[in-house]
Amino acid sequence: MNLPFELFVGFRYLKAKRKHRFISFITLISLAGVALGVMALIVVLAVMSGFEREMKEKVIGVYSELTIEVRPAMRGYGDVIRNAEQLPDVVAAAPYILGQVIIRGARQARGVVVKGIDPVREGRATALRKYIARGNLLESGSGIIVGEELAKDMGFDVGDEVKIVSPVEVQTPAGPVPIVLDRVVAGIFDSGMYEYDSSLVYVDLDTAQKLFRFDGVVHGVSVKIKDLDVTRGVERELKKAFPHPYLIKSWMEKNPNLFAAVRMEKKVMFFIVALIVLVAALNIASTMIMVVMEKTKDIGILKAIGVRPRSIMSIFTMEGALIGVTGALIGVAVGYLFADSINPIADFIGWLTGFQLFKSDIYYLDRIPVELSWLRIALTAAIAIALSTAAALYPAWQASRLDPVEALRYE
Repeated sequence: MNLPFELFVGFRYLKAKRKHRFISFITLISLAGVALGVMALIVVLAVMSGFEREMKEKVIGVYSELTIEVRPAMRGYGDVIRNAEQLPDVVAAAPYILGQVIIRGARQARGVVVKGIDPVREGRATALRKYIARGNLLESGSGIIVGEELAKDMGFDVGDEVKIVSPVEVQTPAGPVPIVLDRVVAGIFDSGMYEYDSSLVYVDLDTAQKLFRFDGVVHGVSVKIKDLDVTRGVERELKKAFPHPYLIKSWMEKNPNLFAAVRMEKKVMFFIVALIVLVAALNIASTMIMVVMEKTKDIGILKAIGVRPRSIMSIFTMEGALIGVTGALIGVAVGYLFADSINPIADFIGWLTGFQLFKSDIYYLDRIPVELSWLRIALTAAIAIALSTAAALYPAWQASRLDPVEALRYE
């Protein structure tokens, strides 16, 4: 296959052994800079996107996509559930009671968030069932489900007795005393999100109603939908079906600061790491300037035999583009492999140094989340190639303006 003249010459210039080894070395540095920038962008975007995805999954898995609430409490929640489940995009709905209590074990006590649930409906409306690591989802009725981190800290295991102390008091002949219920640990859940695993417990709806003296009422109803992309649409439909005093909230509204911070960090990290590609592109510009100076005689000869200035400009522009393409391809390959193996690499470094790189109590999750998107990878490579090509334009333009007589005067 015959290559176009400009591409053929540009490729020959790129791979030819130059008289000045320093220029060849700078070319390699430029190529390595593009590869490093592309690799870093792919890894950073994959981790940040994975972190955002995991946060969504954990929040939705525990609290569902949408909630219907009435303040201070909802009566007739059975009708609300039936009406909500009739909407086409709603998969299931489940009642809940949410509050704060103190749980006491044999050795210590701790304040936690308690969620009262209907075990059967909750298993359909959230991902709690798949998070159960040991025991069951309150299948025996009265009991308590605690998080993995809380169980470790408190020394709990399935079958242990726990006292639940409510902030609500009842009047007795001796004065007001808090409601205290004895329950057995029915299960231990592991969502992989430290905040939930260390401070959230589940009880059956009847137990929660006793704890907060809710006689046949709940705080709200969790609503699971078919797809996150239709959240806004289902939210509008629920608002029509349940006007005031009902309050409809989505998972985005319940955690606005968290997800806004994640998106902002993703954008900031993109621009910071993109500077590596920009520096590499500037390095390509300086490299091409030196190449043009080295090839002054060749440019003069090409012009003397009738090669047009536009073709001269194309030759050196394509040389810069070739550096960008080669660096981008290397960066994509290395970045993909590194991102795909980032957890084993982190585990190996932790084993080697004894230092845990990704602490779950700091980063919420117990593993480094990664979401590789070929669209993002292709876009990253395209940006790197475009910057590399743009960096070569000025030196190429200067080369096209060289006077052949001046170029060959001293040869």
